Amino acid sequence: MKLPPITATRARRNVSLILSFALSLFSLSACEVLEQIPESSFTPDNFYKNADDARAAVSSVYDPLNSSNLFGQVVWILQDQATDDAEWGGGRSTANQAKNDLDKHTFTPATSTFQSIWTTTYQGINRTNAVIERVPGITMDETLKARYIAEAKFMRAFYYFSLVRLFGGVPLVLQETKSLNNLNVARASVDDVYKQIVQDFTDAEAVLPATYTGADRGRATKGAATAFLAKVYLTRRDWTNAVTKAKQVIDSGTYDLWTTFPEVFLIANKNGKESVFEMQALGGGFSEGSLMQGYMRPPFDRVNGVAGFGDDPPTENLYRTYRPDDKRRDVTLKLYSATSTPAAPASITFPCYVYKYLDPSATGNGEGSNNYPILRYADVLLMYAEALNEQNGPTADAYAAINRIRRRAGLADLSGLTKDQFRDAILLERRLELAFEGHRWYDLVRTGRLIDAMKAQNPSIVVPESHLLYPIPQTERDVNPQLTQNPGY
Repeated sequence: MKLPPITATRARRNVSLILSFALSLFSLSACEVLEQIPESSFTPDNFYKNADDARAAVSSVYDPLNSSNLFGQVVWILQDQATDDAEWGGGRSTANQAKNDLDKHTFTPATSTFQSIWTTTYQGINRTNAVIERVPGITMDETLKARYIAEAKFMRAFYYFSLVRLFGGVPLVLQETKSLNNLNVARASVDDVYKQIVQDFTDAEAVLPATYTGADRGRATKGAATAFLAKVYLTRRDWTNAVTKAKQVIDSGTYDLWTTFPEVFLIANKNGKESVFEMQALGGGFSEGSLMQGYMRPPFDRVNGVAGFGDDPPTENLYRTYRPDDKRRDVTLKLYSATSTPAAPASITFPCYVYKYLDPSATGNGEGSNNYPILRYADVLLMYAEALNEQNGPTADAYAAINRIRRRAGLADLSGLTKDQFRDAILLERRLELAFEGHRWYDLVRTGRLIDAMKAQNPSIVVPESHLLYPIPQTERDVNPQLTQNPGY
């Protein structure tokens, strides 16, 4: 029997859920505590005894990534729907209020999407804390032990990096939650959260291997830690360190671009040479499949008899931004018509949908074997070019990096640009290369372009300055009086 990656089996997942203890039942401070019947006799105190226990525990830290509350669905909505890349409406159902509110920037602290990502991310953080605290006491191979702890630190940094970019300062919890006491934690400053992120990624970078083989492929690597440090420094506008870290990834020789853009998304190529870090998925009835191929396809396009849901529909603005000869457009997006097969309904004013995650062999909407490319090598090259330009203008190395991406797309090399023109070119290239890979919202916010981009896409949408951060979920603040709200909400 073929086992799913990283999480191994559903039975092991059940054990890891028990080991999450408090945060499997509630978030950091909010969420109902439910009475549950134990599925086994395992407890946190009697579980961490051997190397197999340590492996199961560290596998559990990756598990939330494929949750519908994170990269299974909610993360796409937060990272795309509130940008100029995706919009809700145009003849689509208005029943999904959260998507409509994100698209129109009418969301509030009560919008359910924010609570979903907050709760699940802190569940993941609690699992990393449990590994970091408990695995050191296990008698096992010391090299493997160090790697497991480094994986947990990598994932803790990753989870906090997601939270701080979405919400700003958040509660910085670095110990496992073991009881219902002392759950009301105040928000740490943005600087303190980033300090911990850099520390954890740096610790992980020093220990993690460059590559894995077999069933371990997809776990956090040294290169992934280095690449995320580059992204952290880029976000913080620390151009010198961003250049240094991106260059280390490039010089490592571990990664390369696929020759053609379609190869990036072939299921046979997942965790391949362009992959730096991916959400793992495996169809076939393991309950570990990807929701992307089902959620993003339109309801009128059936695959193996199964209709999609049409989430994250691309804007006409994005579609028209691609040149007709850009080889990425028709891999990333599919524009239907009233006469195409299948035909788009007349009610949809612009029937365009994300197509890069189609799994033609999937037998259900949750059975795609597509990994989600959280960070790939093309992103590293573009980060390197951007940071170089911010340092010294468009250098030869900066041109070389961006032009590698453009050549694969069938576009001419860039040359002769000013620093400002190159900055614009990088942002555009990131949009076209990385569309629907979870970067657009972050890119627009960190470059100060969100408001202008939304106005260009739809002048009727008014984006207040406060929306450069999402609101702290109201349900969290209801039970934790120490949580302050972001200004403007």
